Formats: sequence, structure tokens, C-alpha cells
Amino acid sequence: MADPWVQAAQDWYNVTYSARPGFETLIVDGVSGWATMYALTRALQYELGISSLSDSFGAGTLAALTSFGTITASNPNTSAGPSNIVKIAQAGLYCKGYNADGGDLKGRWATATQLAVTSLRGDLGLGTTSSDLTPKLFKFLLTMDAARLLPGGDSVVRDGQRSMNARHQARRDYFFVPADGYFLRDTHRALLFALQYELGMADGVANGNFGPGTKSGLQTQANLSTGSSDTTKHFVRLFHLALRVNGYATTFTGTFTSTTATHTNSFQSFVGLPPTGTADLQTWASLLVSTGDPDRPGTGADCVTTLTAEKLATLRNAGYVYFGRYLTNVPDYSLDKCIKHGELERIFASGGRVFPLFQTGGASISHFTPRRGAEVGEEAANAAWGYGLPNNTIIYFSVDFDALPYQVTDAVIPYFQGIQQRLQRTGRTYRVGVYGPRDVCRQLLEAGLAVSSFVSDMSTGYAGNLGKPLPASWAFDQIRTLTVGSGTGAIEIDKNVVSGRYAGINQISPTIRTTADPRIPAVKLDAFEAEWFRACLEHEDSIVQPAVMVGNRPNVKSRVSTHDQYITELATTLGVPKALIMTPLIWEGMVINPGDAGADALVAAYYAAKELGQTPPPGSRSDSSTGVCQAKAETAIRANNWGVSQGIVTSRSYDAAVWQDMWDMWRLIKNDEESAILMGALTMMMEASGAGGASRSQLRQMTPSQVMAMCVGYNNSWFDGGTPAQESMVYGRNRMQLYYTIKRWHQSF
Repeated sequence: MADPWVQAAQDWYNVTYSARPGFETLIVDGVSGWATMYALTRALQYELGISSLSDSFGAGTLAALTSFGTITASNPNTSAGPSNIVKIAQAGLYCKGYNADGGDLKGRWATATQLAVTSLRGDLGLGTTSSDLTPKLFKFLLTMDAARLLPGGDSVVRDGQRSMNARHQARRDYFFVPADGYFLRDTHRALLFALQYELGMADGVANGNFGPGTKSGLQTQANLSTGSSDTTKHFVRLFHLALRVNGYATTFTGTFTSTTATHTNSFQSFVGLPPTGTADLQTWASLLVSTGDPDRPGTGADCVTTLTAEKLATLRNAGYVYFGRYLTNVPDYSLDKCIKHGELERIFASGGRVFPLFQTGGASISHFTPRRGAEVGEEAANAAWGYGLPNNTIIYFSVDFDALPYQVTDAVIPYFQGIQQRLQRTGRTYRVGVYGPRDVCRQLLEAGLAVSSFVSDMSTGYAGNLGKPLPASWAFDQIRTLTVGSGTGAIEIDKNVVSGRYAGINQISPTIRTTADPRIPAVKLDAFEAEWFRACLEHEDSIVQPAVMVGNRPNVKSRVSTHDQYITELATTLGVPKALIMTPLIWEGMVINPGDAGADALVAAYYAAKELGQTPPPGSRSDSSTGVCQAKAETAIRANNWGVSQGIVTSRSYDAAVWQDMWDMWRLIKNDEESAILMGALTMMMEASGAGGASRSQLRQMTPSQVMAMCVGYNNSWFDGGTPAQESMVYGRNRMQLYYTIKRWHQSF
């Protein structure tokens, strides 16, 4: 609803300043907002003679206003006649809801304006004996902060806000906080300043940070217990305020009662501290900063480093039991963080447990779309199935940025809905956990989209952590990065406090066949084909390709059925799963389009000219993706020669620099489907052994990241050097899901 006082202030501003350089015209809507506050701030700077105007009421503005002086009836700068600075103050009062001059902006420090300032001072806790508008109070006036309790605000928090304003208003670095009952960033910082002032820190020493001096002071001066009471120091009151904002029903009083001790006990037990019922340093730390005391013991560790026998021994000897490890790498392999062969078994044999993590993005809002959520759910489920994680395992998905409440509602929640919808595709009952700031975890838990939280409390400056209690079902609390051990046993970890609400897993249930895959039973072909078609269709972004896939569908099904015996025998001979061979056959067969025939014709024209000793015609080419696996001759030559070098195949080697060899290979993979299938399989094996690092003995049990590297390489070989293009990364990530679809079906045969 439009406020006529605010509208009057906006009209006055536009008439007075909007035509001047550095100013913009305000929309006159009668609604107080940051645009109006910024405009009034610029107007004040202009009147104070500041040439470089800014939306920020910073140190320069405060210094100039201090030189101008506190606005009172006796200040000669404002008492001689109408003053624009007084009008700016009156406009600010209007925007705060105080009748400063009957809505008339007369610019005089008259009775109505003085009464409005007195009322503001009283609401902020500064008392009602003065009508002085000090520079700090003027600074508060030009914000959107409220001086009165807002709907949903906590009256006890407001008591604390008003008390801190009153007690510390004269301190150099203390600025007034709202008295609205909400414990947000500014009130949190004010609480830290207040504690430092109570500890006796001088101006210039007190800085609002929870540093060594604050810790030392709390340890020596603020150990509170039943019977402690405030006299000249307000430690008990501030402790009550800190408990209140962490969810406990304290009041803003100066006596540490048995009720306070009970609340303290409960808080300590909840956050994983010894329940002493006293306000010791660790309790203060856990109340005031999200990490709490980062030096306190933790039994959990998450890391991006493979837990070798030496590193694992280091951590187990240091008391770590629970290990957060990643299910996959990101597609470009820029950080090799995934679980390796034998790592889970090694952890379990040592008596350790694992809580699996999944993150291939999530550091910005752009990652969080419903579609990407569905893809992430599928990728995580397939990876968990590939490792043999048991039913009911919780997988922690990352929200690795300071998501504001509206961003959680608009983007993060739909993303997690996508995760839930797709997670059970493997038939396993995996559950969703969330890694992120406290408030993000809380919102997802309350929405029923996660059952457990792994809290990113090291991000102490996040709005989602500041002044927010730990979510009720927190399982792991990340509090410090450190390096443990030395030599080959040295490892950098993030230390976690463990609540015991979720113990992770200490065994796996291998589901992947280590022997040769069987042929496809005829009675299951239709159902199998329906699912592999869906796996292709769901991972196609273009508008045209789905129609192409529908047209190719019967041909691909017929091809798989026709060649199933050959594929089965080939997989047995090569020692690979049939999924490795069938993935390129199915996917590439699905996307063959009329343009491919035209490309093939250009290649045929190129070599027809070569055979006649003529110059190839303009537009012709020496290679194209051809055949049932849509491979290039150059790629097939490289794969063939790799197979020869490995003793896998006995055919001759080819030379891609010799046009006759290129022509021979191109015709072979175009015209002989079994040869094309073999070259496709060799290409996949070559990529798995290269970037994937898979040995021949591991090809039936590759890690998910090895599978991903293999699929990426088929489209844009890692052997070309450098990092494959982004579209190849997406291609490989999507084909990985087809690979696991095929693999799961063969597991069921």
C-alpha cells in the first residue's frame, strides 16, 4: 500500500536532485525500499559536499556527517532556517513510519521532528530523554532496518538488540542494529562486538570476529554456571541471547538459573559437546560461530584424496572412523576425487565407515534445474549401484553456495525433487541427504526432500549459517580443513563432528557380474529395448533428434538382436561387459540421420579421385563417422593398432597417414557391421585404459568415473591431448547412463 508520507519524500527528492549529475529519478510509488534509501544517501552526500556519490553510507559519509555535527535544535548548521539535510532526515523518518513533520518536509528541526526522533530512539533501546539525531542514528535511518518488532520476530531477540544498542552506542565501531526481533548478519556481528566490549577490548581491538583474543577472554572471564549473574558485565544476558537464537526458550535476563543449565545441557548434547550444563569456551564457540571450536575432536573426515593404506592408517590412528568419499569425478576429470578399486574394502577392513558424497556441480545457482536434478539422481544411483552400496544408503548431494531462501524455493527444491524422482531407477532404496549451509539443509529437510544433512559449517560468513541453528537431523558437521600425518601417510581432510544420527555404511553388496554376460533372453528383449530407448531419449537435448531416434528405433532393436550372439562371444573373448560393446552400437545407431549418408558420399568421392590419381573434388573429405557405430576411420585405426599392440586382436596395423589404409578401414567399418562393432569395442577399451586408467582385469568392474571417461573418449578421444570439449563431456556423462542401463539388465538375465 502506498504511504503518502513516503510519496511526499520521493516527490521532493525528484524535484530537488533528479536532474543533477550522479542522481536518478525515483519511481514515486509511496513504498519505502532500498532505491529510496540509496537516493537519500546520495542526497546527504551531496549536501555534505562529497563529490563522489555512492549508494553506500560508508566511512567517508560518516566522517563528513560527524564534522557537520549531531542534529539538534541548537546546531547552527540546521537551526538557522530550512535545511535539506533536515529534510533528508525527515524523509528517512517517514520511510521508517514516524511522522516527522506532518508529511510536509519543512526542513526545520521543529517539535514534530524531535518527537519522531525521540520515538525512534526509544524503539531502538536508546531511551526517550533525547531527540538528538547523531551521525550513527542518521546512518541507521537510511537503511531498511526496522526499529519495531516485525511479524514473526522474536521479542526476546529484540530485547537483546535494544540492550546492545543502549549499552554500546558510544563505542567507535558499534553501529545500531534493528530492533525487529530477527537475528540476522548485523545482529550476529553486534553480539560479537558486545562480547568483546564486555571482555574489556578497546576500540580498534574489538573487531566483531571470533578470534584468539575473544576465545582467550571468554575462557578466562565468561565461564558461567548455575548461580552466575550479571553485575558490571553482561555475559549471562548475551549467553541467554545466543541460546535463544539457537532455538532454546531462554529470556533476556542476567541470572544463570537451573533452567539455563538445562537448556545448555540440551544444546551441548545436540551439537556433540560434553553435556556439562556450563558456559565454557566450546559452548560459547558453538553458539556464536558455525564451526564452533574448530580444534575440538572430530571422528569424521571427508576428502578428495584416495585413502591408500598409509593415509587410512594415519586417519584411523588419529581417531577418525567415518569417511566421506565421492561417487564420481566431474566429467572433465579436473579433480580425481572418486572412490577407487579396493578403497571401500580397505576402509571397512580397518573398522571405518563411509558416507557417500555426490557432486559434479552445485557451486552456483545455474546448476540447479529440475532436469539436472533428475540427471544427478540417475548418475548417483548408477554409481552407487556400480559400487555395490547397500539398500537404504544415504547419498549426500551438494548445495555448495550461500543459497538464499528464495533461491532454495525457486531452484534448489525443484532440483532435489528431480533427484528423488530419478534416484530409485536402479531398483535400490537409496535415500537423499544434503550437503550445504544450515538453513538450506533445514529447508530441504522440512520439505521432505532429504532425510539427513551434512552441514558446510566452515563457511562461517554464509547467511545460511550465520545465527542459524544446526538442522535437527544433522549427521556430519564440517568444521576445519587440516593436514594429518606425514610422508606417504599425509593427507588433507575436512574434519567433521559426527552426531551419530547416521553411521554411514561398513559393507557393500556387489551386484556386478565378474563373469561373462549371457545372451539376451528373447522374452525379455522388448522390455529391455523399451528401457534402453528411454535412456537414449531422456538424455537428448535437441529438438530434432528425438524424432530421428523414433525412426531408428526398430533398426537398432533388430541390429542388437541379430548380433547378440556375436556381441556375447566378443565380450567373452575381450573380457569386457556387453554394455561396453552395446553402448556405442545402440546410441550411435539411434542418432544416424540423412546427413550422414551425404557425408559418406563425400568420402567416397574423395577416395574415388585418389584411386584414379586425381585431385579430390572440392568439398570432398577423407573421413566421416560411418557404419553402425558411427566411427571415423582415423579413430578405428588408432583403436585397431592399440588392440594389436595389446595382443587383443591379430589383424594388421594401419597407418592413418596412408590414404589407402584410411580408405580400407573406412570401407570396413561402413560395410561390415561386425567389424564396426569390434572397432567400437576396441575404442571403448582404449579410452577406458587411457584416461580411465582401467586395467584389462578391471574392465568388467570399472568405477563409475572410469566408465564416464571411457564414454567421453568415444566422442572426443582423450588421446588427442588436452581436455575434450564440453559437449563431449555431456555426451559421455549421458552415455554412461545408457551403459548402466544395459549392464543392469544383463545382471538380471
